[in-house]
Amino acid sequence: MANDLALRENTEIQGDIIAGFKKDHVQLLLLQFGSVSGARTWVEKMAPQIATTQQVARFNAQYSAAKNASGGDNPQSLKATWLGLGFTYEGLQFLTTDEKLLTKEAKPADTISAFIEGPDGQSSDGGSRAVKLGDTDDSAPHHWDFGGRFNPGVHAVLTVAADDPDDLKATVERQMRDARQNDLTLLYTQEGEHLQGDAEGKEHFGFVDGTSQPAVAGFDEPEPGNPHYAKGKPGTRLIPAGEFVVGRELTDFHRKVVKSAAEDYIPAWMHEGSFQVIRRLEQDVPGWWSQVRTQLRRLKDLKAVDKDRGQDWFAARLVGRWRDGTPVALSENMPCTKKGVAPSNDFGFKDDPDGLRTPLFSHLRNTNPRDGLIEDHLVEAGLAKCSPLEEEIVDAARIIRRGIPYGLPFDPMSADDRKGPDGLRGLVFVCYQSDLAGQFEFMQRDWINKSDFPPDRPHWPGPDTMVSGQLTGLGDGKHDVDGRHEGDGRISYECTAPSGDRQTVSLDFKPFVRTRGALYTFVPSITTLRRLALGDPTIKLPGEQQTPADQQTQLPPKPLPMDAIVPVPGTKDRFWTFQQGVIRLVKIGAAERSALTVDDDADTGIVLETVGPLSTWPALKGIAQLDTVLPVPDEQRTGGKSAYWVFHTLNGTQYYRFVTIADSPPYTSAMTGADQMMMLKWAGSLSVVNRVDAFMPVPDQQPGPDGKYRYWAFVTTPGVNGQRYRKITIAPVGQDHADGQEGDGNRLLTDWGSLPGVTGVDAVQAVPGKENVAGNQWFWVFHEDQYRTIAVKRAATYNSVQIEDDRPTGPWSRNA
Repeated sequence: MANDLALRENTEIQGDIIAGFKKDHVQLLLLQFGSVSGARTWVEKMAPQIATTQQVARFNAQYSAAKNASGGDNPQSLKATWLGLGFTYEGLQFLTTDEKLLTKEAKPADTISAFIEGPDGQSSDGGSRAVKLGDTDDSAPHHWDFGGRFNPGVHAVLTVAADDPDDLKATVERQMRDARQNDLTLLYTQEGEHLQGDAEGKEHFGFVDGTSQPAVAGFDEPEPGNPHYAKGKPGTRLIPAGEFVVGRELTDFHRKVVKSAAEDYIPAWMHEGSFQVIRRLEQDVPGWWSQVRTQLRRLKDLKAVDKDRGQDWFAARLVGRWRDGTPVALSENMPCTKKGVAPSNDFGFKDDPDGLRTPLFSHLRNTNPRDGLIEDHLVEAGLAKCSPLEEEIVDAARIIRRGIPYGLPFDPMSADDRKGPDGLRGLVFVCYQSDLAGQFEFMQRDWINKSDFPPDRPHWPGPDTMVSGQLTGLGDGKHDVDGRHEGDGRISYECTAPSGDRQTVSLDFKPFVRTRGALYTFVPSITTLRRLALGDPTIKLPGEQQTPADQQTQLPPKPLPMDAIVPVPGTKDRFWTFQQGVIRLVKIGAAERSALTVDDDADTGIVLETVGPLSTWPALKGIAQLDTVLPVPDEQRTGGKSAYWVFHTLNGTQYYRFVTIADSPPYTSAMTGADQMMMLKWAGSLSVVNRVDAFMPVPDQQPGPDGKYRYWAFVTTPGVNGQRYRKITIAPVGQDHADGQEGDGNRLLTDWGSLPGVTGVDAVQAVPGKENVAGNQWFWVFHEDQYRTIAVKRAATYNSVQIEDDRPTGPWSRNA
């Protein structure tokens, strides 16, 4: 295990995963995308704002140093606000327009399948994933506020975390303005806030939270002479970073035995990312403490415990720690005031195999059995050396938790209803791991919810009484020597009674933590975020060098709709394409022209450069959905620049803007004036039009004998299902580009013999070198993710014929 701390300087891994935001005030914004181009523009703008491990680690170190120097007081002058961003599977599908994203990599019961299916999906074996996670009865998905199949689909989760509540509010307001401008909808806001005063650092049941976090190799310094433990954190194990960050080193046991996160099928674009689990867990505080009191009374009635034992004593057994964090394993009868003991992790369970001190059903043992897990079958199978198991095997199921309470503390004396028994309060459970199936889901299914864990006990220990959702009514036919069924809510309290006799008492528990929402997201690296802004997580970014290995493993490009294609002014065989919010520079020389027109285009490489998202060009700033571009007649290559009208849609309304592009590299662009409504300029030619999608120049009319330029405009009009076309005129600059309409055509299928099956034209480009082929001009016509070659007669009839059948647009976005 490496001793260097290189992870502290990592600028790819998002900051909350390893370093941890550790803020008092948090909001999770659950967002839904509206348009592909708007979503990509938003992600492109978000990428540089997302906190990195390096940024968060440096701030946290500075904060800790200042706190230690002040004797433990929080330094008020040090403040920061961090952002983190994750996507659901549906969100990644939306950004990439790839409905089959990750389906080839998915294997039964693996982490990719878990991510695709989500916490309310059907697992690959046909069972309900929610049931296996314990989300049943009152925790069933139909009770959820988000994440269930009947809730609106979440695409992205933006985490905003701040030291100061005013900073949090201002940041959230700014982020929501940006989101709305890019056609995103806020579906749900999950607030979180650390409790203050005597409750500082605790969750609503009153127990110190977050004391059992693992340390991360390469980030946390190892103990001198003992590289498996963190320096200054007694008992805290150093776990390989690959348990939490995809693509990094895993534990030997995870790599060799746990098959759900096999390194050979997790795609490279997911490296340096992590899978995030979000759960809204509602806590019934008075109900839980009432249960503690009732079950303790049963133990006293049966003389299984001393009559002087109090509720704090019994509650500590259910949790595994006293309320101040002292492990029951280190202080059996009361919290320990000895320095360094309260939040300690320097203990194990090997000397307590029957749970007489720390019960086997306790929350602490169910979430991290440490060195006390007896699994004889693993030893017999040669997967472990001894039983109890060596602790490094348990390391393979660890998670990093970043939870925070929500709601106000329970206070029955308060006049504030929010503090009463009906007040909404609970825990925003957030965790990170590289293997959803092998870590979170395994822990939830096989440890927390399982009555027969640890296995092979004469009396089943029962599920986790604090957080399990399977405390009632999920019998599966299995039973122990007492005839109990899996999921009946009973636990076995094993103890040495005051009389000195060994005793096992069956106790009945009901769930007082209820799931009210759940999501799985993928939190990508900063580079992958930038690539997703271009719609393809595998694409090479501008300036990135492509290695031979990249070229060998590069997948065929996905067919993408073509929004517009524009010749580069003054440069032969060069064009800019605009596809789903991404600008590319392509070459269409003789070889490419032939292949794209009449030959096999399977090996055509035409993209010279991925310029970047639309915002790369100043002239296109603020455009969420580009519809089409029309060169301005008589203003091409004049005064060192060329002019264009750009048509784009914002919030369902189409606008146009006048832009210029320099005629030589670096082709600087500029916007002239503000966006205008269509009626202000195009009332003569494009009146009663919802959207203009494409223009096709009319052959022999560029300009015509009367000096006017004529185009076929492919438009969507009110009350008409499908696209229509009309012939329009544009006067040269001397007449202020006056426009007019010469005819309103019918549906495409009626008049265009070259467009059978095409319901909407997205873009048109004249084939270079094919301006006059036996009296015809050839065009490429793009529709959806296909394109075809047609020929239009250069005569008054303008009859058209189809030259080539539809083919996918993939070659138009293939790197050369």
